[in-house]
Amino acid sequence: MRQLYIVVLLMFNFIYLKAQDFTSWTEHLPYRKATHLVANNKNIFCLTQSGLFSYSLTDNEIVSYTKAKGLSDVNITAIGWSEEQNSLLLGYDNGNLDLIKDNEIINISEINKFSTIDNKTINSITVSGGFAYLGTDFGIVLLNIDKEEITDTYIIGAGGKRLKVNDVVLSSNEIWAASEEGIYNAMLNSTNLVDFNNWNLVTNIPASNRECKDLEFIGNDLFVLRSTFGTTSEIYKLTNNIWSEFQSNTSQIYSIKNINNNLWLCQSDIIKELSVNGTQQSSITLNDNDDFRDVYQINDRVFIADYERSLIENQGSSYEVIKPDGPMRSDISSVHSVGDQTWAVAGNHDDLYQNVNTPAELFLFESKNWKNFTQENTEDLSGKFDLVDITSNQRNESRIYTASWGDGIFFFENQELKANWNSSNSPLDSKGVISMSSDSDGNLWVLDANSNDAIKVLSYEGEWNSIPYNSLSNQLDMQKIIALENGDKWVLRAVGKSLFAFNENGTIANKDDDVSASFSVRDENNSTITSQVYDLVEDKDGSVWLATSSGVVVYADPGTIFRNGDFYAYRPIITIEGSTQFLLSTEKVISITTNGANQKWLGTESSGAFLVSENGDEQLAHFNTNNSPLPSNKIDKISVNPGTGEVFFVTDKGLVSYRGKVTEGTDDYSDLYVYPNPVRETYKGDVTVSGLITDSTVKITDVSGNLVWEGKSEGGQFIWNGKNFNGSRVHTGVYLIFCSNSDGSKSKVIKLLFIH
Repeated sequence: MRQLYIVVLLMFNFIYLKAQDFTSWTEHLPYRKATHLVANNKNIFCLTQSGLFSYSLTDNEIVSYTKAKGLSDVNITAIGWSEEQNSLLLGYDNGNLDLIKDNEIINISEINKFSTIDNKTINSITVSGGFAYLGTDFGIVLLNIDKEEITDTYIIGAGGKRLKVNDVVLSSNEIWAASEEGIYNAMLNSTNLVDFNNWNLVTNIPASNRECKDLEFIGNDLFVLRSTFGTTSEIYKLTNNIWSEFQSNTSQIYSIKNINNNLWLCQSDIIKELSVNGTQQSSITLNDNDDFRDVYQINDRVFIADYERSLIENQGSSYEVIKPDGPMRSDISSVHSVGDQTWAVAGNHDDLYQNVNTPAELFLFESKNWKNFTQENTEDLSGKFDLVDITSNQRNESRIYTASWGDGIFFFENQELKANWNSSNSPLDSKGVISMSSDSDGNLWVLDANSNDAIKVLSYEGEWNSIPYNSLSNQLDMQKIIALENGDKWVLRAVGKSLFAFNENGTIANKDDDVSASFSVRDENNSTITSQVYDLVEDKDGSVWLATSSGVVVYADPGTIFRNGDFYAYRPIITIEGSTQFLLSTEKVISITTNGANQKWLGTESSGAFLVSENGDEQLAHFNTNNSPLPSNKIDKISVNPGTGEVFFVTDKGLVSYRGKVTEGTDDYSDLYVYPNPVRETYKGDVTVSGLITDSTVKITDVSGNLVWEGKSEGGQFIWNGKNFNGSRVHTGVYLIFCSNSDGSKSKVIKLLFIH
């Protein structure tokens, strides 16, 4: 595949002046499942299940269109192009509509705001003259493109019944609608198309109430695509008011299109070009992975929307896959960051703990690019499924482990697959691995499903051991294991069950000196706080934080479970707008992690993500679908890249990241640097000092020693806005940046050239 790259349209610079600033966000979308194509004389636009992108027909540039770059929403369901208005139209599943024209994105939200209609999905966009006819889940909506306003809504069903409209076409004097209950038409010169009495069900076609998917005119002949029994399709042709069967009982047809007065139809494994008389003129097949959904011809170039691979340009004896950079899938099951890398995997099991059969694939984000390990380029992943967890080795960060549901553990080192441990070559049982965690000695602790010995451990040297605990035996619904810095291991069992902790006393092979305990989440008065726990993490102070159905719970001294001291949990207290309350007490928190400053990122079931202070007593940020490009308010997993500070959010609708200002602290100042350097006169952003020891004191002076700014680093990074204490941008000159750790035992000075 040719190396292609993403560029951001200049129009988005204008958009940011009008909308929220989402420049710190990135959507990491797969762009694989392509469904629809439209084009102008410069670009072809490809709609996928994850998002929209365009491909330049002249210089091969790819432009992705996302909420972070100015779109009003996510989940685009329809696209259209107006040649007359030089405009791109985007319809969404919630009725939102974006109009991109004259270097501006205009959101038209009237449909979205229809309070009496529940299902508002825009299914198709048909442009004619200065108008766009929108096929929606409730009827047809007419848009005046020039005026950027909705002018009419047509409810076409008998008696005013709202019908789902899949497509709309126009002849010289009629409008036709492909609906869920057959074909409806009306005269265009009717004085009142809003009146359902002026719409007629076409009854002279066999099975007239059958759902129609697509309509296409070739000359005066009308072709209609209908689904018959779910997996088969038929096409009928209307000529001189007489319907005839054109294609019958074929494998499913996804779309039909008039290209040069021939009918092109897309089936999963073949694209056929047929004359109006049904004679096949040509066909396209590529390989066994074909999953065609739409086709478009521009001059002699043929482009295909493929549900498995994305946009394809057919080149006769060969083809080229065209798509933006991104992970292969959106249904991410686990994400893990180490060094300056972020790894993700996809897969799961169903409610009966059977595989959902997502192909085993790993996705690596590094240096702002994705590298995908697939069954095509990593042979030993072939035929394997459902990766459910991923982690690294604390002793050697180049060692990556990913757990599967049924196919064991895959071990990568330096990005090469070295081993696959499973039930045939290790103590692992065959059902599936639930979770893994590395300790500081490099041992990998494994939570094995449906096993007599649920705890398995792989030493750094490669030796396997099993540790039996009756409380964990033969369980399928456990959630997570973590290895604490004090040597204890905590197991998060099923929601509603007690937690479990153990310590092997440093002698993995000797079970006689182990200690273990099951415990409920109780406060200092021995009262139960909650039994609904979904995630847990150890912070940099050694405290264990729990994500629960009623907010956050903390064990400040978790080691006391096996040692002297009182073992209990507490709920952090926060004051918001004068109201003192338990931290997120009304929220179901389902994911939790820490950043380089020991602040806590909290993911909720339905309210997005929160960033709180180290102790949880201050809310620092709150992101949701209304104020960020998050595609969903359900935050399943969170991972913070320690090298870059980028925060990755796994949602039920895809992966996004936020460029946070906190990175992991370093042990010394050997990698200290400042960027940009020099600061040019055209640059108006922040200046970042990186490679700092946590909680460093940073002082910025001019060469004469005058202090212009100072502060403390959060984690390993310090952000300066380029202004002095008076709020004025500093003058042109060389500035010295003095950095020292908290006790002054380590320090370093670097220089910065600042041009005003």
